Amino acid sequence: MPSQPSPRRVRIATIEFLKDRLYLGAFDNTPQDTDAIVHFSVDDSLPYNAFHHDFGPLHIGHLYTFAVALHETLAEEENKSRAVVFYSRTNPRARANAACVLCCYMVLVQSWPPHLALAPIAQAEPPVMPFRDAGYSVADFTLSVQDVVYGVWKAKDRGLLDMREFNLEEYEKYERVEMGDFNTIPPHFVAFASPQYSSSPDATPRKLPVAIRNVLDFFVENNVALVVRLNSPLYDKRIFENRGIRHLDMIFEDGTCPDMDMVRRFIGACVEVTSQDKLIAVHCKAGLGRTGCLIGAFLIYAYSFTASDVISYMRFMRPGMVVGPQQHWLYLHQHEFRDWRHTMALGAPTADVAGYRPLVPLSSLKEKTASPRTPIRSILGEVENNAALPAPTPGQPRKPSAGQSRSRSRSVSATVDERNTEQEIDQIVNNENAGMDDTEALVVRKTRSTSVSPNGRSVSFSAVTTTTTTTMTTTIASPSSSSRISSLRPQRHVTSGSIPVEKVRGASGGIRKVSAKSTKRLP
Repeated sequence: MPSQPSPRRVRIATIEFLKDRLYLGAFDNTPQDTDAIVHFSVDDSLPYNAFHHDFGPLHIGHLYTFAVALHETLAEEENKSRAVVFYSRTNPRARANAACVLCCYMVLVQSWPPHLALAPIAQAEPPVMPFRDAGYSVADFTLSVQDVVYGVWKAKDRGLLDMREFNLEEYEKYERVEMGDFNTIPPHFVAFASPQYSSSPDATPRKLPVAIRNVLDFFVENNVALVVRLNSPLYDKRIFENRGIRHLDMIFEDGTCPDMDMVRRFIGACVEVTSQDKLIAVHCKAGLGRTGCLIGAFLIYAYSFTASDVISYMRFMRPGMVVGPQQHWLYLHQHEFRDWRHTMALGAPTADVAGYRPLVPLSSLKEKTASPRTPIRSILGEVENNAALPAPTPGQPRKPSAGQSRSRSRSVSATVDERNTEQEIDQIVNNENAGMDDTEALVVRKTRSTSVSPNGRSVSFSAVTTTTTTTMTTTIASPSSSSRISSLRPQRHVTSGSIPVEKVRGASGGIRKVSAKSTKRLP
């Protein structure tokens, strides 16, 4: 019987970030510590929960947990004279996530400029793999580690993101489907999945589902003034209006991009709300694609992000945001959104923007003031240049609740219970005259295999030297960090594969994230 070929083993040079102190490595097997070197990894402890074929980048909660683990490793008495090697497996996805989280750590925690954080990995061999979106279509738009690093750096530089104010417990609680499925996108937004509620909006808080109760409580406590709904109604908007929160419908089809008139109305409303130091909550069905389009457009308008920067930043805060052709849409219109700061102004309040004022061309305001003999044609009726966009993506990613099955194969059609629930909700919200049906298709998810580390190979330590003079001074502290992160401390003998590298999110009726409750608790 012919012998089985041995697993292919890859030797990747270890990269220096701080001389004799901090390195980035990748190994096929679990490396052994020595008197001079200590190793640690988060491949198994902090997996990225994939929607479909996406694999990263790791989100802000991952970064915070990684930072605490790294600081504890560096601070241990026995490691004070040893070099620390943060390593991943050698597969391209694991290497990309490890490189990205370390570079983001250097920028957000150690306050390195982006070019210094990126310099060590700029000439890495093999090159670091770029990230893709969470959609079902072919990945025709990618984000590099450089895009992610500059995205989070720009958010920090503009004062939008401060790791010292980040609450890990709150983040992990509310991102779960059964607890509300929402994340803040500092400084102005809450992105969330559509509540689904078929009972009376006047129900007492005790009778409301936990997820909706959490959403309402958080919105009231954090001064959310406006909720913008982008999908067909699945709840009665009075559940928000009864609590003094304005509600605005801007419905457009799943997997598509908004028209520019809608973007102007959205940005105008946001300008008014943010000028009062209040927040805007935005949702579509899953709170990812359509939600990311409009939030991204405003962030480009207000803070001069590039499209790649803003997509990276939003995915760092809420994984999966902006899907398929929506990425190209932001890219194609990014300069136009920035130009609006100089060519647009707030117009008169209108009922179709919940009493807020949309953006209108400055030329139209001058026309009303000067009353010229020849009317100036408004660009509000301009033809939009969307011919270069890919076709809409059929079906969008979804998160499952903790109680849902996580089998790798799902039915293409919705269940009878889901249809009945949607019919009940439609009857309740008929008075809102929504008129547009969601076309969100349900797609069978393909299975994926996780990476396995081959056993039994000695690893030599080598370094690619990149000289820097930056020292590490910042310390992250969390009231419950020590107990939560203790299992991430490096061990002499670490076993691989206890938790898969890439958790695949199961769903019935689309693809959604696995609840943090079931995947993020360290063993």
